[in-house]
Order: sequence, then structure tokens, then C-alpha cells
Amino acid sequence: MSVGDATAITDEVSALQKNERLEEEFGLEDEEQALRDYALVVDLLNANYSLIADELFKLGEFKQGLAIDMGTGLGSLAIEVAKRYPHMEVIGIDISQKAIGLAGQKAKQAEIRNVEFQLADIHEMPFEDNSCDLVVSHGAMHHLRDISRAFNSIYRILKPGACAYLTDLRRDAPPEVVKGIEDNLPASQARAFINSIKASYIPQELEEILTRLNIKNFAVSAQKFSRETIIKNIKKLRESPMRSIDSTKLSQTVVINKA
Repeated sequence: MSVGDATAITDEVSALQKNERLEEEFGLEDEEQALRDYALVVDLLNANYSLIADELFKLGEFKQGLAIDMGTGLGSLAIEVAKRYPHMEVIGIDISQKAIGLAGQKAKQAEIRNVEFQLADIHEMPFEDNSCDLVVSHGAMHHLRDISRAFNSIYRILKPGACAYLTDLRRDAPPEVVKGIEDNLPASQARAFINSIKASYIPQELEEILTRLNIKNFAVSAQKFSRETIIKNIKKLRESPMRSIDSTKLSQTVVINKA
């Protein structure tokens, strides 16, 4: 199966995987309502996606090739990456059919033509070995039922010399920062946010997992953005409802470089 013809794994999305969808995090049984709540959270944290996409310049030029956004949700990060790298093919994957449908609509409205969305499982991504130039993800790691399998799947599909840039919440985030975000969210979104914090990893745990998997070229660090990235996004940051909160203290970054 070629990269261009990679198909979504539809029949193999088990009941267990479905239980990991957004409705579980938001404490809702209705996936559509969960996605509406999730969309509100995305709007509040919208600047993050632009910041992450701009920060990728530190990892390489990425003039062409294939980029994968794991756990794409409503496609925000995939779309931002596609905007910045118009000659790359960007594929966002998620296990929620409704989410990728909405992501596709969002990309169409933005007239972004080099991005598509597929139903697929992060643990068993439907791409050939050594086929991807970049793997990105924001906020997906704490959802994974088997993060070791997911890391192995990422490493398998990366080309030699390619990299993964993964960001997520951290369980050891400062309580005052967590409370600041929580207080800015409606009840169901606040509950989902706290559940996500509780389910997330601390950096030492991720380092231990990656070391155990014998993945050698990696770095786990607090999320930081370069001066160039901040300047590019200063307008969005000033307009953000979360502008008074240092949300970087909530997050960590995992960078994997495949030798």
C-alpha cells in the first residue's frame, strides 16, 4: 500500500477505541455534543495551533513530503501546518468519523488544498515504513490506551532523518495555572480539561517509556516558543481570552529524531 493510497482503518476501530473518544473526556454520551464543547475549547486555545506550526521551522525546512497530524480532532493543527508548508501533503488522522468530517469542512472553507483527513488508529497508522517526513500532534498523548505502541508506530513511519514534534498537557502543571484555565471555561469544558490534566504524563514518565523502547534520539522538555514565533503570533496572543495565563506551563514537548 503506497502512502498516497493509504486508507483509513474503519472496520478495526473497536468498541474500546470508541470509548476513548471525546464524549468520554467531556462526561457525555453524545459525541456531537462533545464535539461542540471541544470546538469551544479549541476556540479559546486557538493561538496554540499557530504557535506550534510556526515553531516547526527549528526542526527543518520541510519543503515537500508527507506530514501526519495524529489525533487531529477538528483539524486545527493540520490546517496550520498545511498553510505554512504548501508543497507538503498533510494528513490528519483521528478515530472519530464526525471529527474528521468537521475537519474536512473546516479545511474546505479555508481553501486549504494540501490537507486531507482519514479515520485511522494512532497505534497502527496505515502508512508504510520510513514514509513520513514529519509527524505532529497536540493534545493526543493522554488519550492513548497504549502509548508505547503509539511511539513505535510513529518511529516506524518516520523516514531516516525525519522527526516528530508532539505536545501535550502535563500532570505536574502548576495548580495556579490549571485553576486559571479552569476558571475561564464553562462547566463541561472545565471538567474535560481537569480530566485531561489528570490523564496526562509527567516528563520523566515519557522519558522512561522512550528509553525502554530503545528510541535514542529524543528530547522531552517544557513547551517553549522562540522569539520569532511569538512575534509572528503577537496579534493572536493579544486577542486570546487566555492572554493573561502562561499556558506554556501546562504543556510539554516530545521531539523524536529518527537517525
